[in-house]
Amino acid sequence: MSNVTRKVRSGSASAAHLSIVILMSLSLFGCGSGGGGEGVDAPAAATLAWDAVQATALSGYRIYYGTSPGLYFQSRGNGLTISSNVTTHMVTGLRSGTTYYFAATAFDTSGNESAYSAEVSKAIP
Repeated sequence: MSNVTRKVRSGSASAAHLSIVILMSLSLFGCGSGGGGEGVDAPAAATLAWDAVQATALSGYRIYYGTSPGLYFQSRGNGLTISSNVTTHMVTGLRSGTTYYFAATAFDTSGNESAYSAEVSKAIP
C-alpha cells in the first residue's frame, strides 16, 4: 500500500451541511500484540473511539490510517467504512514497533464526507 496525501473532497454540498457531520473527537485506547512470543513483527491492533454524530442523514464513518502524520494508506472516500450506529473500531494487522496516525470522517446518505477529525497517533509496542 502506498501513502496518500489528505485532500478535501470538493462537492456540491454546502459548508453548512458538511459541518453537521464533522466528527467532534477521535480517541485511541488499548493496543495489543497478536499473541505471546511472536516477535517484533507480530500483528497488533488499536481500538479507536469517537463521539457519535447527530445528523438525520448520517450514513456512517470512515477510518483512515498511515505511518506518517497527515498521510494515510487509504485514499479519500476509501477509508475503512463503519456503520452509523457504531462509535468504536479495532484496526488490526498493525506492525509492532511502528507508529500509526489515525483520522476519521463521517459521511451522509448523499455521499458527502466531512473533513478529517483531529489526528491521533499510537506507537505500537
